Amino acid sequence: MGPTTVVITGPESSGKSELCQLLSDALDCTWVPEFARAYLEENGPSYNEHILETIYHGHIREQKRVRLQHKGLVIFDTDSINFKVWSQRVFRKTNPKIERGIQDENNHLYLICYPDLDWEPDKLRENPNDREEIFEDHLHLITELGRPFEVVKGEKKERLKNALAALQKLIPSNFAD
Repeated sequence: MGPTTVVITGPESSGKSELCQLLSDALDCTWVPEFARAYLEENGPSYNEHILETIYHGHIREQKRVRLQHKGLVIFDTDSINFKVWSQRVFRKTNPKIERGIQDENNHLYLICYPDLDWEPDKLRENPNDREEIFEDHLHLITELGRPFEVVKGEKKERLKNALAALQKLIPSNFAD
């Protein structure tokens, strides 16, 4: 049996990466950084459908590699659902490979970060004014798929506390005394 996979997802500048790091430290588990961010930082912020597909393949390879190497709890900074939301918003369609990937990730648990943190601009972020809509896109899709999830809100320390409480609901066996 593979590791328990928890995905931290949601709109840009909602604290996903920071929450991944904080949870990894608090729970002494592995986390997989967002592959798209690393790719775009290295190759520049411009992309098209072909580049998005290339990024997606790298994302899947990295997550598979980590899942094969680790037991227990693994935290992913986004998964295929994020790629679908991204693709739909930018290109108004989704690559069939992303759709298949979503079906393959049917055992993921989700913490959806609510966009109640201040917007932090950077050269890769594109959506300062529609984070609530993007949050709703994630929530709708995860709910529609019937995936287990909790919404996480609050500033840094409160968000970590809330995320740990949410994980206790999603995977109580990991928190048994």
